[in-house]
Amino acid sequence: MLPAYVIHAKSLPERTEHIQCELDRAGITFEWVLDFDADEITSDVDRAYFAEGADLTLRQKSCALKHVVAMQRIRERGQDLALVFEDDALLVPDFCERLKHVLDEAEKWPRPRILHLGAATNFYTPASALRPGQIVYPGNRVRNMEAYVLGAPEASARLDWIARHPMHEPIDIAFNTGDPAMGIPFLWPEPPLAEQGSLNGVFKSSLDRKGHAQLQLRIQFAVQKFRRRYLKRWLKLK
Repeated sequence: MLPAYVIHAKSLPERTEHIQCELDRAGITFEWVLDFDADEITSDVDRAYFAEGADLTLRQKSCALKHVVAMQRIRERGQDLALVFEDDALLVPDFCERLKHVLDEAEKWPRPRILHLGAATNFYTPASALRPGQIVYPGNRVRNMEAYVLGAPEASARLDWIARHPMHEPIDIAFNTGDPAMGIPFLWPEPPLAEQGSLNGVFKSSLDRKGHAQLQLRIQFAVQKFRRRYLKRWLKLK
């Protein structure tokens, strides 16, 4: 199994046991990324990574910095490929078996490449693009960052991009611009291998400014998932 990192906020202890159980069940050993909780971000760090006047909460900045730390470790250790999870990720039961097939098929794409394993807010490859036997497809955006695979080349490219372009929006949205500019494709496994618990209502979101109730998120996510993953494909819609 690949080396793995878990983005985790010490202020969210309810997620500690959850992600530990998810990764234990999958047989994945991992390393916590606990640096830069919201109350640990200094003004120097803020200026180094975020644009002046960026409309981001401290928790959004904290999340971004934790991903930066994970990528720094991957780059410094020269790891060819590594897994990065957020602490609210929910994995499919056969995650490791399916990941192996995804990694094998992804070899068709040259490096740099990043595999976005989660479904994010229910982003799926259009029905018209699906092919029998194919499981990895080019996507059109970052599928959030609940679960992804990258290596030292991709981590280095992203870190260099951030150094030249301080963030003014959440890190996943920033890479919607940055990755294409660097020639890094968005690769999506179909079906996805994970969901994000703070989007599907399992957890209260720590980043949601609108304060959606968990029940509301659960219903909204389920309806959206049925419409995008199943109904649109049955009807052969884009």
